Amino acid sequence: MFYVEDYSDERLKSWCIHCGAAIANVNANRDHVPTKSFLSKRLREAGAAYDRGRGLPDGYLPQVLVCKACNAGFSRDETYVLCVLHAVLAGSLYPDPDTHPEAANVLRSNRDIVRSLKARPDGQMFLFDGLQPFTLYPDPDRVSKVVVKNARGHAYHEIGEPLLEEPSSISFQPLQSMSDDERATFENGGGGGLDLWPEVGSRMMVRILEGVGMAGGWVEVERGHYRYAVDWSAGISVRTVIWDYLATETRWDP
Repeated sequence: MFYVEDYSDERLKSWCIHCGAAIANVNANRDHVPTKSFLSKRLREAGAAYDRGRGLPDGYLPQVLVCKACNAGFSRDETYVLCVLHAVLAGSLYPDPDTHPEAANVLRSNRDIVRSLKARPDGQMFLFDGLQPFTLYPDPDRVSKVVVKNARGHAYHEIGEPLLEEPSSISFQPLQSMSDDERATFENGGGGGLDLWPEVGSRMMVRILEGVGMAGGWVEVERGHYRYAVDWSAGISVRTVIWDYLATETRWDP
């Protein structure tokens, strides 16, 4: 995706959006939103080249400045969700490396996570139910942490809104489990509307005015891998779709 300059209020960029620490008082670095491992190797490499000043104009990956402690603290949960997605879509915790090479490599490299997924009790969670004969019951708290981490980052990146409080609601489910009406609402809902503008100077304002990287209110980071939409019409809501499979929504009510 292309870089969009941010001209929103600098006073809103003084804190870590996860813990609220003053950025000036802590070690800070840039966190990728979405989680970089959700993207293809090709795009990750393009993003790294862009960051070094040697990449193509469309190689930018969204990033926000947060404290190093928070950034590092999400790493294991992000890997956990990555393993869950690979296992579900490959249909096994031990996928064939010939047919699912990336999934096999990721799961083989994270045997502790594989063991924890095997140990989860049946009935814990029905997120991935219906994919018989293979069903996983991942830890919903670990999935939620990653969903909220990315949602906070998207809201901050796009509309300059630091959401330091806990969200009002968090939901996630496979797209295929939605009814037609639910899918239509999820795909088309929100977007703010032209009668309610985001903050002047924010990236979302630029996107609205110029139509940069948006389609139907969605910002597409990588086709088939990750897209997100931010709605500011009634509180803040952030929707994401990971790998054209997992749909999430995080809301902060007014």
